[in-house]
Amino acid sequence: MIRPLTRRDYAAATRIVNESWKAVYAGYVNPALLTGAGCRERAERLERDFDSRRLEEYVWEEGGQVSALLSMGDTADRDRPGAFEIWRVYVDAAVRGRGIGGQLLDFAEGYARKHGYTQAVVWAFRENIRAAAFYRGRGYRPDKEEYLGEPYRAWGQRLRKEL
Repeated sequence: MIRPLTRRDYAAATRIVNESWKAVYAGYVNPALLTGAGCRERAERLERDFDSRRLEEYVWEEGGQVSALLSMGDTADRDRPGAFEIWRVYVDAAVRGRGIGGQLLDFAEGYARKHGYTQAVVWAFRENIRAAAFYRGRGYRPDKEEYLGEPYRAWGQRLRKEL
């Protein structure tokens, strides 16, 4: 089930994000971001971000276990003012392939439509072929590429969909 993120979910959510970073982004992002220190720093940033409430944050919970994170809200992209952005979709490796990511994306798009948004954007690392294929399969189309510089040292690709 999809429900709002609570403080008690922070540890599970940051674990899912960090494990995904290490498993998926190795080989094309700054290796320092995948170390123990990089993961601790990301966990601290995520917790501060969660506390700030700048985004709408949801989790997928099943059997009392949090196994996915969804973060969404207004985009920061100046060339897409008024667009809705899906900031994070991370699914625990143990439950990938069961359609949870698709359900989270459907939920995010429904939320966006309900709140008057007409387009959604999502960023993925260009080399993350699986993520790009997932979003393309759900109607998103690439519309921008950009070198992300420090700390990522990788290329990003924005995908966009009219809602």
